Amino acid sequence: MFVSQVEKSGQGPAGGMPAGHGAGGRRQDQAAGGIDPRGVNLLVTACVMSVFRVSHEEIFRPTRGPARIALARQVAMYLHHVVLRQSLSSVAHCFARDRTTVSHACQTVEDRRDDAAFDALILSLERAIGAGLAHLSGEEGDA
Repeated sequence: MFVSQVEKSGQGPAGGMPAGHGAGGRRQDQAAGGIDPRGVNLLVTACVMSVFRVSHEEIFRPTRGPARIALARQVAMYLHHVVLRQSLSSVAHCFARDRTTVSHACQTVEDRRDDAAFDALILSLERAIGAGLAHLSGEEGDA
């Protein structure tokens, strides 16, 4: 089950996601306006962890795990690919998965967006991440 809106929690961002490359072979920091790619990755991960109430260890576990954890991981992969514009291969590397697994995750999230509540959840996450990116890049007034 998912939470219907982005929540604030006392849980800080988790550490240690490796930096990757974005679309077109550009490094993420170039694609994200000079923002440290670790901060961008942590922003997405922290938002997903908060909304789905899962830990860093659960998101990055090597096995699928329970359905709620698998869904949280799929949403995180989707957001890395769609919002951060990271390539499927880059997202796969970050999550220690195969590129086809990331592709499947993105398709699964897109299919689930037909459900209005799930779509609202994803939109809330996209907005929260967009606001966080604007803050990180110093463009708060432009968000």
